[in-house]
Amino acid sequence: MKRRDFVQHLCPSWAVIQVLATANACVQADEPVTDLSASEIQEFERVAKKYNDEGYFQEGNQVFVNLTNPTFSKLGNNLGYVNILDAGVLLLRTDEKTLKAFSNCCPHQGIRGAWVFVNGRFRCDNHGNSYNVNEVNTVSCSSNSISGGLQRFTVVAYKQFLKISKI
Repeated sequence: MKRRDFVQHLCPSWAVIQVLATANACVQADEPVTDLSASEIQEFERVAKKYNDEGYFQEGNQVFVNLTNPTFSKLGNNLGYVNILDAGVLLLRTDEKTLKAFSNCCPHQGIRGAWVFVNGRFRCDNHGNSYNVNEVNTVSCSSNSISGGLQRFTVVAYKQFLKISKI
C-alpha cells in the first residue's frame, strides 16, 4: 500500500479513536467507579435538569458538576483547575484520567476566592501561603495554618457528570 493511501485510510480512524479516548478521560474521577448502584445513577439523573448557568448544582454537602459546561473547559488540560467559589470546591485535573476535589477555603484565614496552582500546590493569592494536594498534613479552613494540605473531597463520575461529597 502506498504511503498516501495508508495515511488516508488510517488517519480518519485514528482521529476518531483519539477523540473518544480524550472524551473518556475527561469524565473519570479520582478513584474511578466501575459499578454505580441504581440509586446513584438515579441521583445523577434526578439532578440533570437542575444545573445552573455555571454548570453545577449544589444540594446540601453534594456538588454536582456538568463537565460539558464551558465553565469547566480548563479541566481538559493536565493541571487545569476550576474554583467553584460559591460551592466551596477547587477541582483539579492531575493527569489525563484523574480529577480531584478540594476545599477552596484557605486554611490560613478562610478566604475562598483567590487561588493559583503552581509547582503542584495551590497558593492563596491573598497571603501567598501554599498548600499541597497530596493529603499530607491536611489542615482545616480558618485554622490559621500557613502550610499543609487542603481538605480533599470524594469524587464520583457518571458519564460527563461528577458528584463531589463535601463530608
